[in-house]
Amino acid sequence: MALLPVVQSIPHAGRAVPPEIASRLAIDPVTLYNEADLWAEELYDFGHRVLERVTMPMARVLIDANRPPHSLDDPDGPVKTQTSYGEPIYQEPPSEELRLLLLRTYWQAFHARLEAALQAHGDRVRLLLDCHNMAQRGPSAYSDPGRPRPYICLANFGDALGNPRPGGPRITAPPELLRRAGEVAQDLFADLALLEPDPEGPPPVVALNSPFRGGYILQRYTDPAFQAQLGRSHDPYVGIMVEINRGLFVGNQHARTPEAPPNWERIGAVRHRLLQWVQAVVEML
Repeated sequence: MALLPVVQSIPHAGRAVPPEIASRLAIDPVTLYNEADLWAEELYDFGHRVLERVTMPMARVLIDANRPPHSLDDPDGPVKTQTSYGEPIYQEPPSEELRLLLLRTYWQAFHARLEAALQAHGDRVRLLLDCHNMAQRGPSAYSDPGRPRPYICLANFGDALGNPRPGGPRITAPPELLRRAGEVAQDLFADLALLEPDPEGPPPVVALNSPFRGGYILQRYTDPAFQAQLGRSHDPYVGIMVEINRGLFVGNQHARTPEAPPNWERIGAVRHRLLQWVQAVVEML
C-alpha cells in the first residue's frame, strides 16, 4: 500500500517534564493533563500510512514547539511561564539562562527532527499536517475565554473562507482546498456528538481559521524560502493545521478536570474519520 504523501507534526501531546525544572514547578500532573493535546498521538495515528510523523514528548505547558524562538519573554511563548488558565507555572520565574537552555535542549530538538523529516522525503511531500486538539471551551487566558468551539478547526492563516486576510500573513493552503477539506470534514464528523452536550446547543461541526489560524510550525515550514532549500520552489507542498475538539473524546475540561484513562472507543471513532479525511484531502492535491 502506497504511503500518503504527508508529514505530520504533533507538537503538543507530550506530558513529560524536563529534569532541569522538575523541582521548580508550581503546577502538578493534573495541570499537565489539562494543558496537553490529550491523546493526540493516538488520535492521529494512521498506522504508518504517512511518510513520517514528528512528536514532542515534553509537556506543551512547559516547552511549546509551536511558538517562535524569539518570544522568550512572552508568558505563552516557547518556554511558558503561565498556563492557558492564567496560573503561574514556576515557583519562581526562570532565569533567561534557564529559558535559553530549555529552548536549545528541547524546542530546537523537535524542530531539528521536523526539518530533517521534510528534507528526507524531498519531493514526495504534498501536505504538512500540523495535528492538534483543543478544549471544548476556550481557556480563560485565551482569546476566546469560555466560548464554545467547533468540532474541527482547519487553518491556513486565512479568514473564515480560507482567503488571505488584508494585512495578514500569507496563507499556507489554497482557499478552495481548505473549503473543500471543510466540506469533507462536515460530512464525516456530523454524526458525532459531544460527550457533555453544551446547554447552548451543538457547536458548528467545522470552522475555518477559528478559533485558531495557525502557528509557528505551519508558518515556518511552508515558507517559500524554506521550501526553496528543499528544491520545492516550483512545486511547493501545502500546510494545514487541524484542531479536534476534545469534547468529542475527553469531555468538557477545565483547569482542574481530574485525570482519566483514554476513551478508546471515541478516540477510534475520531481517528477513523480523520484518516478518511486525510485520504480525501490528498486526492484533492
